[in-house]
Amino acid sequence: FAIMKTSVISPAFRARYLANPGHENCFECKVVVFDGSDDYHHRINDPSLGIDEYTMLVIRGAGPVGWPGSAEVVNMQPPDHLIKEGIMNLPTLGDGRQSGTSDSPSILNASPESAAGGNLALLRTGDVIRVDLNHGRCDVKLSDEELEARKQETPPAIPASQTPWQEIYRATVGQLHRGACMELALPYRGVAHDMPRHNH
Repeated sequence: FAIMKTSVISPAFRARYLANPGHENCFECKVVVFDGSDDYHHRINDPSLGIDEYTMLVIRGAGPVGWPGSAEVVNMQPPDHLIKEGIMNLPTLGDGRQSGTSDSPSILNASPESAAGGNLALLRTGDVIRVDLNHGRCDVKLSDEELEARKQETPPAIPASQTPWQEIYRATVGQLHRGACMELALPYRGVAHDMPRHNH
């Protein structure tokens, strides 16, 4: 599950990615994967990544477990050299949230998140993604055999909890497509109608 934010796609982005005759509203591009926002800020301008105008930026580790509460980090900017060329937006994909708006078709709230075994954990820089806005799909172009092999590899590391409350939250929270609620709290939604007794 994920949310595709298509309502704010700019004319420039549409012309660059979504106007290929016979493949309107579809595009393919390579991905560059970042594990959290610190990794993104540290490496976005690294020329060895080869980020160009046909690259999708992926950020993972930003869902309710990976980044307790989920973070607004999917609205990533291109590297400085592309901004200087007037390319202000690249397609983005992530298991976190996004604040504000973007001129690209952001794909956010990917669920289950990478920290919970979601498929973003299987992505590698250089993989090719196909996005089809007509059918609301985002697929990696890998064989089933390759995906199965990657599932056997060590998943991306999850930062340790920093408080007991984070540990409790991570142990009980559901995924974004279910509302990222603490699952153990769901039976108590009607607590206002039957208040617990006072403890003093």
